Amino acid sequence: MTDTNQVRRYADAIMTLIEEDQDAGQVPRDVCSWDELDDSVDSEDYYRQAQLPAGTPEAIDLRAAVNDEVSRRLAASLGGPWGVTWTARGGHPRDIGRTIGYPTRAEAEAVGQEYLDKHGGAYQVHGS
Repeated sequence: MTDTNQVRRYADAIMTLIEEDQDAGQVPRDVCSWDELDDSVDSEDYYRQAQLPAGTPEAIDLRAAVNDEVSRRLAASLGGPWGVTWTARGGHPRDIGRTIGYPTRAEAEAVGQEYLDKHGGAYQVHGS
């Protein structure tokens, strides 16, 4: 079983490294999962820089738990309950919201309005 405090410490260290890379422009600010992070940088470097142990079954479990925690934090830092659906003039709806949504109705409305201005059609904001 993985020690929760140990997971939190490593996740804190990795989140600090990610934020530094975001400040330097190496990682997009809207990255919201470990997979998206890996599209921008070699995410294995974060494990090495945080000095996560490797090579044992316990280390594999720890790495998985840290990965889950970092992914949870990335998703929570951007998401929200508001989504946007845009409908093209031809009547085909398309979800244009982020996978995890927008934190405020105003932000979702702004995204919908931007699509409307560029492409015509219609948009609908949904959420709570």
